[in-house]
Amino acid sequence: MILVDSEHMRIAESKVMEVYRIDEELLMEVVATRVTDRIAELIGDIKGKMFLIFAGRGKNGGDAIAIGRHLILKGAEVKVLIVKRDEEEFSPLTQIQLDRLKELSPEAILESKDELPRGDLVIDGLFGTGFRGELRDPYASTVRHMNSLGLPIISIDVPSGLDASTGKISGECVKARYTFTLGLPKLGLFVYPGAEYAGEVHIINLGFPLGRYIERNYELIDEELIRSILPHRRPDSHKGTYGRVGIIGGSPNYPGASILVTKGALASGAGLVTLFVTPDISCLLHSLDPEVTLFAREDWKELLPVLSAIVVGPGIGRVDPSFIRDIITSSTVPLVLDADGLNNIADSVEMLMSAKAPIVITPHPGEMARLIGKDTGFVQNNRIAVATDFSRKYRVITVLKGARTIISSEEGTVYINPTGNPSMATGGMGDVLSGLIGGFIARGLSPLSASILGVYLHGLAGDILSKEKERVLAQEVAEEIPRLLRSMMDH
Repeated sequence: MILVDSEHMRIAESKVMEVYRIDEELLMEVVATRVTDRIAELIGDIKGKMFLIFAGRGKNGGDAIAIGRHLILKGAEVKVLIVKRDEEEFSPLTQIQLDRLKELSPEAILESKDELPRGDLVIDGLFGTGFRGELRDPYASTVRHMNSLGLPIISIDVPSGLDASTGKISGECVKARYTFTLGLPKLGLFVYPGAEYAGEVHIINLGFPLGRYIERNYELIDEELIRSILPHRRPDSHKGTYGRVGIIGGSPNYPGASILVTKGALASGAGLVTLFVTPDISCLLHSLDPEVTLFAREDWKELLPVLSAIVVGPGIGRVDPSFIRDIITSSTVPLVLDADGLNNIADSVEMLMSAKAPIVITPHPGEMARLIGKDTGFVQNNRIAVATDFSRKYRVITVLKGARTIISSEEGTVYINPTGNPSMATGGMGDVLSGLIGGFIARGLSPLSASILGVYLHGLAGDILSKEKERVLAQEVAEEIPRLLRSMMDH
């Protein structure tokens, strides 16, 4: 599903109005009609329900006032509080909508929030996609008041106080139960912290092909995309058909990492999984799946001709960066670099540009911070920019893990993953994910498609398990994925 930032949305709206010869006033009436219909679908009979509408002076306020008029015509009770500074002027469209409401129901317009009656629902129409920065009074105090009412809030387009392009929030931000986003879904509603404030997002189709006029820089991973890249098994196949994953991982302190990454690779359905380890831990891997073959770490090049993908890093601990460099420069098959595979090259990250084959990196925010020489806070506050900048500079696919994992292609196209939950915040989750991505590459998917599918299924497995468990273990996720794959292929 395409996501847009504020600028792309503005361009698309302008183009649609030009091509289809419609003006903003007509578009506002379309918005009001479609949103009112969606409200009726959501809550059922709206007759007699009291809607408290908070409207700003701009177009978002005009939309909210027009919605109020349509709700009145459907039998609802409506009170509209206009919020603006004394010196501020209404936008021309908002003034038109205000005049129409006064003509229909002058008593619906209030002068002060002290006049607000008890309501059933709140409609937030203070600010739309043009908002940036911080809310000031009277807007900040109004948002506090809206949130304090304890009523379901419906935000029009985006919650007031939320940056539609980045998901950043003001010190005060509307905590919506529902967000009715107009035309196309906004990026800021699907990345944190914005996703926490957007509530349940409903896309309001305005009847015009807005998506035709935007660049597809952002995409929310959905089932349609996943089904288009699912790998399938042929009836005339054998284990070699599904590739062989080589894994370079594990150490005396972290033998479990090598077990979990192999479990992730096996869960992908790869035909063969080979683990390259040092002698001091091979004896510790008694619980490793018997399907996994073990070889000495230094022998990885000997098996390179029969490998389809290599995962490097989970649990290897501190090693000479030249070892990682040798893998990067020598491998002729795609690489997945995770954990210590990244930590060991943090001081010489430019070696990524010497790779012969595609590379996927799967850092968590702390590892990403070390790679770019910044702190974790910087990474978390700029997740999309950090991932895309790194991918473009070093020509790698970046999987920046965390709530709403970001995947950036080498060209900087962004995919945002909606699956996953806090119950998965346990050790070893990343190891399973890197093995899963490596396995999907071995099965023949492109590194980008393997990353998209791996991240989505990894999170979805965790979502399924979290319905029954307060905490989910990495190995449980690995065990769930084959069943999940089967289920998706059957539907």
